[in-house]
Amino acid sequence: MKKIFLPIFAAVVLSSCGGGSTEKVREESNLSEKELIDGFSKFKSQFEEIFTNPSKYKQEDLVPLTDSMAYFVDALIAEHPKSSELANVLCSAGVSSLNSRDGKRSEKYLTYLIDSFPNSSLVPKSMYFIGRTKEVLFKDLEGAKDAYKVLYRTFPKTNWSEIAKSSIKQISNPILLESVDDNEDLDTAEIK
Repeated sequence: MKKIFLPIFAAVVLSSCGGGSTEKVREESNLSEKELIDGFSKFKSQFEEIFTNPSKYKQEDLVPLTDSMAYFVDALIAEHPKSSELANVLCSAGVSSLNSRDGKRSEKYLTYLIDSFPNSSLVPKSMYFIGRTKEVLFKDLEGAKDAYKVLYRTFPKTNWSEIAKSSIKQISNPILLESVDDNEDLDTAEIK
């Protein structure tokens, strides 16, 4: 119990002070790879419970859970950068950060996954959610379209590519979405 309480306490203290560097996390965690992944998974489960039941919980309760997950992710990156589970953890943390409206953290984790694990099957999903972060949180529609285009050009035969194409169509022509021809060149689609 003491091994779990101290890192959680440290995460709360770090988040209340504006976060901490990866070096600081490295000094404080003293947890095994499994303990870090288990700690992340525990907070991820709590996050999902709140996120999927908005009528039962206040969505503001997601922020401290995101901060707690970040503690474990940052410690895992610092102490176990070659972990076989790190890509999964990064993708989950990136999507959770998007869902809690923390765009900087979402982009950070998803980009780290793409850069560090370029052969992971999670790269297309991460690329899509980077575009989604730009679109929804940063309101950078051109940046989102660019991110989606890179995804469908790099991974054209994935489901994420198809979702990215639909997102570009929605951005380019939000009112007339149904009238856009599927064969239309997405690079030149403009609002009519």
